[in-house]
Amino acid sequence: MADTPMVTIVVVPRERFGVAVESLESIVEHTERPYRLIYVDGGSPKPTADALRGLCAAQGFDYLRYDSYLSPNQARNIGLSRVETPYVAFVDNDVICSPGWLSTMIATAHETGAEVIAPLICQKRPLHTEVHQAGGLIADDLEAFLAAAPEDRRLRDEHVHQRSKVADLALKREETQFCEFHCVLVKRALFDRIGPLDEALTATREHLDFSLCVWTNGGRVVFEPKSVVTYLFPSRDTPLQRADWPFFTLRWSPVWILKSLDRFCEKWGITNDPYVEKLRATASWRHTVGLGRSMTAKIPFGRTIAEKAVVLPLLDLWGRRMAAQHARRSAAGPQPSHVSSPSQAA
Repeated sequence: MADTPMVTIVVVPRERFGVAVESLESIVEHTERPYRLIYVDGGSPKPTADALRGLCAAQGFDYLRYDSYLSPNQARNIGLSRVETPYVAFVDNDVICSPGWLSTMIATAHETGAEVIAPLICQKRPLHTEVHQAGGLIADDLEAFLAAAPEDRRLRDEHVHQRSKVADLALKREETQFCEFHCVLVKRALFDRIGPLDEALTATREHLDFSLCVWTNGGRVVFEPKSVVTYLFPSRDTPLQRADWPFFTLRWSPVWILKSLDRFCEKWGITNDPYVEKLRATASWRHTVGLGRSMTAKIPFGRTIAEKAVVLPLLDLWGRRMAAQHARRSAAGPQPSHVSSPSQAA
């Protein structure tokens, strides 16, 4: 039937909640019906949760509220378990969509037969003008990477055309080695082959893991530049709010990052890769850029010393404690505190 949804949008927390309402409003404004939407809210502040719940109720969306924080892959799997449509579109809660973003990806999936469609992902304001990722490269030669002995595997992990101006590029539809989870369209049946997303990857390289699973199980990833969204990372024009600090600290805690890297390398047989070692050595950089500098900004002198000697160790300790709490709650199975699921799909 013409009014039967072909796709379910699953919205999940990425690293904060400060732009979550704006993000959901952009989906409502710029997405053609019919579609289903499942909103997985893991621990947003009460004012944000109230606004999200109200917007979901008004639009006929499913809303799942968890009082504890969720890792992104954990939240995606929660939403994925409820998807019954042929396609699922994962969208992070800090992404702003443009007109036709979803219908363009669905058309591309039909025309190419590809299991995964990656849009043009931009970054910062003004919206849809500066590239964050126009496709991605896992390695110089993906087939050679997979065929190489573990000690010879070298990751590239390159975001194509990052920081370039969209207006300066002549982008075209083409296969790409990886997608990112800021926004991606996936055939639901693909997960029957590869299984759910790996929840041991709590903080990093989950995009590479998923893309490698796609390619090694006979799937394809296609980049479609006519579908455009923008990722609003924490910056001067879109800063973190104080209510975001706990989740951001957990999401980018060195303990989560290092455990994710260990899992990724073990899974894909990567040893002694200089790129991975660099990631290990800079495991605190998100804390530094996202929180450390803002916390010490008003100190008249000695900011760098205060940041390294006091703020970052405290953030690391805070992240470790929250990671331990998250592990205990995940072992018991996270339970929603509120579920709104309208009888008629959006």
